[in-house]
Amino acid sequence: MFFPISRIVPLFTVLCTCFLPSCVPLGGPGSADPALRVFFLDVGQGDACLMRTPGNRWFLYDIGNDEGYLIPFLKGVRVDTLEAVFISHPDLDHFGAFPALLREIPIKKVYLPAGTSTNPAWLEVLAVLDAYRGKKETLFAGDTLIFDEGVRGRILWPFPHTDLLDNNLATVLRVEYRSHRILLTGDIEDPAEQGILASGVSPSADILKVAHHGSRTSSGLPFLAAVSPHWAVISCDSTVYGHPHPEAVADLALMLGDSTRILRTDRLGTIGFEIDGFGIRRFEP
Repeated sequence: MFFPISRIVPLFTVLCTCFLPSCVPLGGPGSADPALRVFFLDVGQGDACLMRTPGNRWFLYDIGNDEGYLIPFLKGVRVDTLEAVFISHPDLDHFGAFPALLREIPIKKVYLPAGTSTNPAWLEVLAVLDAYRGKKETLFAGDTLIFDEGVRGRILWPFPHTDLLDNNLATVLRVEYRSHRILLTGDIEDPAEQGILASGVSPSADILKVAHHGSRTSSGLPFLAAVSPHWAVISCDSTVYGHPHPEAVADLALMLGDSTRILRTDRLGTIGFEIDGFGIRRFEP
């Protein structure tokens, strides 16, 4: 359980948030920033989403495999402790930098995936976690977390006894603040998307982290219609596997009605969003 911290919002911060989003302080001891900040990090062919709550608490969903970018970025925005790290599933491009992260920055809790792997790199992570003194847990659909005052995390997938494997066991996390939602999907593919829809829980979100780097095996039209996002973020390196697939991009453009709201880390670098009582805004990290 993460306990809330209430904040008083000075007029200057409100004005700065409205008109100059990039000038809002990232927060330190005694700072008062009412926004939830979300960073989709440019970790190449991989996923890493950093979140900072209004109470200046930091959370990381997936880690990527580029410690040379990840660690300096975290230190650059003054992350001194991570309240929790979520590893969506045991693919190297989602967890590879974890050992370096654990050496460099204290982590209070690690949420492990439902799936496992015999990949030597994953076995190394498990060995590192054997000596880790923080809390460890695996989450399933229906679990709810309190990140901070007004900031909740809801697990939409997987269910405990699903017979799906590999990418389709990735932890799907929806982060909710005020009336806005961010859906983080790991590498789930069509079977898991169909499973979420069949569960009866709406996956609706304002910001969608596109599953599996924009692969053609993910982002089916029924799922996209249910999410109904305003923004779609693709974390990828097109030179590695050719992600995102043109069909996936076309389907996203169809659902969004505006291809300019499809944002790619391979073209834009790290992508930032700020969410507060005034709505959702992009900012340059």
